Amino acid sequence: TRHEAVLCASDPLPEPAISEAAREYRDILRAHHLRACGRSKEQAAAELGRAMGWVTLWWRGAPDDAPRPRDVPPYVTEYELQMLRAGVPPFRPPELRRGYVSDTRGLYEECVEAMPWRQAVFRKRNYQTGEVTVTGIASNRQDCAYRGLRTGIPRLDAALQRIRDDFGVRDPRAYLLNNWYPDGNTSIAPHNHDFWSAIVSFGAPRVFMLDGQPILLGSGDLLVFGTQRHSVPKMPGVAEGRVSVAVFWYPEEGGPDDDGAVCDQCGRIVPEVQESEDGKRYCATCWTTWEQHVQQGEDEMLAIALEMSLAEQ
Repeated sequence: TRHEAVLCASDPLPEPAISEAAREYRDILRAHHLRACGRSKEQAAAELGRAMGWVTLWWRGAPDDAPRPRDVPPYVTEYELQMLRAGVPPFRPPELRRGYVSDTRGLYEECVEAMPWRQAVFRKRNYQTGEVTVTGIASNRQDCAYRGLRTGIPRLDAALQRIRDDFGVRDPRAYLLNNWYPDGNTSIAPHNHDFWSAIVSFGAPRVFMLDGQPILLGSGDLLVFGTQRHSVPKMPGVAEGRVSVAVFWYPEEGGPDDDGAVCDQCGRIVPEVQESEDGKRYCATCWTTWEQHVQQGEDEMLAIALEMSLAEQ
């Protein structure tokens, strides 16, 4: 399907283009969450933009009994109900932060050069269960993944740390899945996630479809969302490339009240870290590796000093 729209890199998020049934279902689960948070009917009605009678009606029943619209995949419903039981706001509203990374000069080129790109393949997701099947059929883009939220690119890693702090990413299994679109002939088909995503883009502006609405993402823009349907359509007129760096995490894993600290090397949340002389904090495993590197460096320096001493004699 061909879409034509006039978009600007400073546009705010548009309203979702979803069915009224899907919109109401989202509000039903959100209403139950607001009730669990201690909101009154009046407050819940005001926050949701619904009538008090509507809130009263849906508070009478259990959230599991609310009818699922046909355009909300069953696995998304199951996940959002799980979020509700875990005390996490269901159907997280999207958030767009323009220019989140202000200094993007050369960052696209650095990502293209430094990241371990591989040929991306098409994946199919079962609409009922959410199970993903890897087809082995080559896609028109490249991708790569990182365990944890560190890439070894200093400016990017600083931005990823900000994302972790700003959005409370506490999941110890949070990871990165990055996509490289060499030109406008590359794309990603529409799909839903059963986790949360924070995507920051570098390079040429590209259209990102979210909940049926186009958003033009510029270099350094950050888009955060939950289970909304999304895609990256082709833009044949774009000759330049784009890299998207996506943080994927489960918000129910870890939480603001959990004790622990983040290891600067592997990105895991652990009960205790040790701080090195270079100011970084390491978990026990990474601390051992750091000590080995330090010892190796000291041994090499000692050997050089010994050779110089013998040469002087």
